[in-house]
Amino acid sequence: MKKNFTIFKLKKKIARATLKKFNTLKNDKFLKSKWIFRKRSYAKAKILKSKIIWLKGTSFFQSKKNNKYVGGLSRKFYPMNIQIKKCVEDIIFDIFENNLISSKKIFLGAHAIRIICNNENLGYPVPEGFHHDGFDYVSIISVNKLGINGGKSYLKNAKSKKIVFQKAMQKNEVLFFNDKRLMHYASPIKLIKGKIGFRDVIVLTFHE
Repeated sequence: MKKNFTIFKLKKKIARATLKKFNTLKNDKFLKSKWIFRKRSYAKAKILKSKIIWLKGTSFFQSKKNNKYVGGLSRKFYPMNIQIKKCVEDIIFDIFENNLISSKKIFLGAHAIRIICNNENLGYPVPEGFHHDGFDYVSIISVNKLGINGGKSYLKNAKSKKIVFQKAMQKNEVLFFNDKRLMHYASPIKLIKGKIGFRDVIVLTFHE
């Protein structure tokens, strides 16, 4: 990948059946607030010559350096639904078609995340602030959103601290970036309609 980041649209829109599976995500039990603003599931895989092999286990670790909020903990998340895994496979295919990853052997982490807000509480996509995830590349896929303002995605050059990207991503958009050179963040979401608002994303991490 020559550029530090790129953004593109998925060839095939995420299916309605997949969108509904985000309604079944479980609460993130590692939050530090009474207001549970994040639901999620996780899966990991190995990519060998464009073939995705899903692995057992849902443990996930980030250092305190990369994640000031819950770094240093070995977190075990709820397993990802098969329907969402199939969606991830389609996304990976698009990423390969765009020549963004080329290694013969890559380890993949896949997170399905819903951030929620209501009249009294904001939703925080990134409670740890600007950060690295600790991998080679990261991809954020905008899945769905309802009744909210905010949730704008940002990328910042790790050395110069200059903001190089900012956008409220639309459905089916894919942001792919170099996690070593760029730090990422997303602004809080605020309810503007209804009783509960949400922002759904898939986050993929890649390392050789």
